[in-house]
Amino acid sequence: MTQALALAGFLTDAGHEIVAVLVGTSPHRTVPRYFVDGMRAPVITFDAPTQVPDRDQRGVSVLATARDAALRMPRFFRSGLEIHRRTAGADVVVNLLDLVGGASRLLFHSRVPAVAIAHNHLFSHPGIGDLPGRPHARRLVRLYAEATALRSVTRVALSFVPMAAPDGIALEVAPPLLRPGLDAVEPHDGGYLLVYALNAGYGDLVARWQAGREDVVVHCHVDGGSAALRDAGGPGFHAHPLDQEAFLKHLAGCRGFVGSAGFESLGEAFYLGKPVLAVPTDGQLEQTWNAWDAERCGVARWGTWRDLASFHDSPGLPDPRAVGDFRAWVRSAPERHVSIVERAASGRNSIQHGEHRG
Repeated sequence: MTQALALAGFLTDAGHEIVAVLVGTSPHRTVPRYFVDGMRAPVITFDAPTQVPDRDQRGVSVLATARDAALRMPRFFRSGLEIHRRTAGADVVVNLLDLVGGASRLLFHSRVPAVAIAHNHLFSHPGIGDLPGRPHARRLVRLYAEATALRSVTRVALSFVPMAAPDGIALEVAPPLLRPGLDAVEPHDGGYLLVYALNAGYGDLVARWQAGREDVVVHCHVDGGSAALRDAGGPGFHAHPLDQEAFLKHLAGCRGFVGSAGFESLGEAFYLGKPVLAVPTDGQLEQTWNAWDAERCGVARWGTWRDLASFHDSPGLPDPRAVGDFRAWVRSAPERHVSIVERAASGRNSIQHGEHRG
């Protein structure tokens, strides 16, 4: 969603119109208020698959995820049809790693050109090297990303560092799409630890850890805020619901940032020169790849929640030259991304899966 906010701003600033924003939802995830308020177009939700948290509300339950998908499958089909209808009159569609959106283009033979944007597409780049994980799991994660890009004009791989476009496949490498307002933030060290917990169980884990460290102040952002947590932590533990302005404020003043290895939050922290501990969510191989890639590029330290104490006590600062190079790369994002979308809309890209006839 932060990617969508950033890209929408780039496109509208360039004179283009965002006619609608389609967001997949489920009983397990909500659409934050800041996204609805910040988007410059109507936000329309549809039923979509999701990764269901396990019993401890930490990692992903494969069984519960499969059961949830099976029960809601008819709704996904209706969602695909609705996406097809709503996008039929558009000049171009941008898909930010949505499976139903990709499947809709194939099932209903959409002729509207589409661009598929995600960090996950970088892992199809032949120059990325050997990725962690078992071979069958790697194939499944890559297959998921490819399914979100079905019948797309091109795939755009978001990367921490510039990389040349590979030969033979419709894949472009572009800068991260970081949330608006980041360039106006003044970083400083307020002495506290900032945590983003994707699932509430990780927030509870951090609260229990902080309760044993009265010298540590923690600001933890989690969907639902304190109401979603079972543990209150000590006097220095503060839980917050998801809010863009509050998160940026806490990110600006933190001693270090700890988060599930989401690509955007890692990039935002690095942009501000903050030490980062990237902790992949259990059962999400793509987050393991994010952490691996972030460590490879000098953006973050790849670790676990057991590393909280050592990270807090000795976070270490990132290389200032690397931070400067990253900021310059991010500053080129508006021009690069707008150009990619404009070329797709005008038919100046080749479609990987069939010819464009729209």
